[in-house]
Amino acid sequence: MESEMRSTTGRLDGKAAAPGPPRRWRATFVGLGLSLCGCFGRALASELLIGREALQTLVAASVFKEQGRWYLLRGTCYAFLEHPRVALAAGRVVIDAHLSSLLGLTVGSSCVGTQMMSDVRMSGKLVGAGSHIEIDDIRIDNVQDESTRQAIELLQSATGRSLPRSVNIDLLPLLKPTNVPGTDIKVSATNLAIANVATLAEAVDVEFEVKLTAR
Repeated sequence: MESEMRSTTGRLDGKAAAPGPPRRWRATFVGLGLSLCGCFGRALASELLIGREALQTLVAASVFKEQGRWYLLRGTCYAFLEHPRVALAAGRVVIDAHLSSLLGLTVGSSCVGTQMMSDVRMSGKLVGAGSHIEIDDIRIDNVQDESTRQAIELLQSATGRSLPRSVNIDLLPLLKPTNVPGTDIKVSATNLAIANVATLAEAVDVEFEVKLTAR
C-alpha cells in the first residue's frame, strides 16, 4: 500500500515544530519514540530536531550504557567515564564526565598501578551514517587537575589512544510501530538513512529518509 510522501519535521525535546504547509504524513515524537501515523509508502524526506535534554538521554543510553559507565579500558587495570553532562557548543557535542581509573601493570589477578579519579571535558563532531548518529573526532578539551592528565597519558601509552575515535547512536529503534487510526493496519519503519546532521546552539538537526511498511 503506497501513497505520495511529503517532508515532515519532528522534535525530541517536547517543543512544537515550526508551523508549515499541510502535510499528508506527520511524525509526532513522544519522549524517545517516534509515532508514525497517516499515509505511508516510499522513502520520506524528514527532519528531526533533537533538543539538548533528549541528546543527554540518547548519549547516556547509547554511550554510557554499561551501568552508567563508558569504558575506555577494561580488565584488572581499567578506566571508565560516568555521570555525563551533555551540552552543544561551537558545532560540537560537549560531554563533561567523571573519570575513574586504575592504570599500571597487570600482575596475576591484580593491577599494580595508580588509582585516579577526576573530571574531564571532551567533545566530538556529530555526523550521520545510515541509521546512526556518530560522535566522531572525539578529543579531550580539558582536565580538572594534573593527576587526571597523567592518567590520560598513561591510558594513551597503554592502549595507543586515550579515547575511542567515534561512538554510534542508532536512531532506528526510536521509531515505534503504530496503527493507522480507525484501522487494523500497523505501520513500521524498516529503513532509515540519515542525509545530514547539523549541530545548532540548542538542538541537533537531523535530515533523513525513512521507509515505512504497512501490514
